[in-house]
Amino acid sequence: MTKKSKKYTWLTIAVVVLGLSIWAYDRWDVWFYNPPEEPYTPANVPSRVLLTFGNDGEQSRMVSWMCDDKVDADAMLLLADSTDTVTIKAIGEVFESRSGKAAFYRAEMKNLKAEHTYSYAVKTNGTLSKWYSFTTTNPESKSFSFLYMGDVQDTINGVANKLLIQAVARHPEVEFVAFGGDLIERPTDAYYAETFRSLDSVCTAMPVVNVTGNHDYLKYLIRKCERRFALTFPYFLKGMEERGDDNHLFSFVYHDTQFFLLDSDRGAYFLNQQKKWLKEQFDESKAAHKIVLLHHPLYSVKKKNNNLVERWMFDDAIQEAGVELVLQGHEHAYTHCTSSEKPLKGNECTTPPLYVISHCSPKNYSIHPTERFYPVVQGSRYYQIISVDAEAVTMKAYDANTQTLVDSVRICKARTVTK
Repeated sequence: MTKKSKKYTWLTIAVVVLGLSIWAYDRWDVWFYNPPEEPYTPANVPSRVLLTFGNDGEQSRMVSWMCDDKVDADAMLLLADSTDTVTIKAIGEVFESRSGKAAFYRAEMKNLKAEHTYSYAVKTNGTLSKWYSFTTTNPESKSFSFLYMGDVQDTINGVANKLLIQAVARHPEVEFVAFGGDLIERPTDAYYAETFRSLDSVCTAMPVVNVTGNHDYLKYLIRKCERRFALTFPYFLKGMEERGDDNHLFSFVYHDTQFFLLDSDRGAYFLNQQKKWLKEQFDESKAAHKIVLLHHPLYSVKKKNNNLVERWMFDDAIQEAGVELVLQGHEHAYTHCTSSEKPLKGNECTTPPLYVISHCSPKNYSIHPTERFYPVVQGSRYYQIISVDAEAVTMKAYDANTQTLVDSVRICKARTVTK
């Protein structure tokens, strides 16, 4: 190599290193900055009570709550109907975050009666919470509806609580609420408190499910989702213990539909573990309908090649299993597409799955939709009402601020899959 060529080689290396350094400097906070968590002291009475699905089949429910910073061995849930009141021993665990610690509890209600109204309260340190109530449905029914919201991540004292309450009031038929991750802005106690203010009375009256999003994670070289997340949404804990991993995965059957919750803000090794789990769940499923929830869109409306690893890991299995609907968040717009490069024409999808992206956040991001996405709506907040019957899954999208319908798609029943 001549002196001149060596000079150009070193100059090229220097330019590349400089460019990478500038890029890394510009992106450092995005990759690694975690806003500080202010010191906090949990209330010494039960707080942040949340009702969700249990791990013991469709007729089970779980309640989680927080109280004080040490475990009360006598903590319990009281469950009552018109004829009897029973007590269920709670499981308690202390979680210590970066700036404080709190005791989290969970109690599971099993073998609940169909179409039955129950009242419940939680008791910790001798203090009883207020009484809440919920009503179970008929698991033999072929029809039901639920409400879906993508990212919420509201500001402190935001308006998400008003929008959620209005949405539920406008659609009294919904039986539970599902979120697509980034329910909190950042994993700090203050934002968890804001999230529970947003959930308001909804999370104690009907089951709430949520998947992990990137804002639920702490940013390190290997990102970390604190155990506080699973203690808040405890349906993840049993599977994590049985598998011996930290993937936040959950599958549950509701009527004749099976839901599959994925943890998409992870590296390829962990996503490959999830892929194996997902295939096993699909192989075992006998449900007539299948719906997948994950945070990162498999087909990105923000940039064409975003989230390719997630797509490579999950999309083939999702299509082969005859999934009808994939609910996603992360990219702050409302839109939908299929696996085709062409946009869906009309209001009927005969080539499922339908991939939906949505958010209900005050933030709006730059997007660059390709031809496959239609319609593409941005500039407001949105939610979806998903209705399932024996023949189809129907998705209706609404503007959360105005309550106006912005889109509707009927997804024909998933095709029979030959295994």
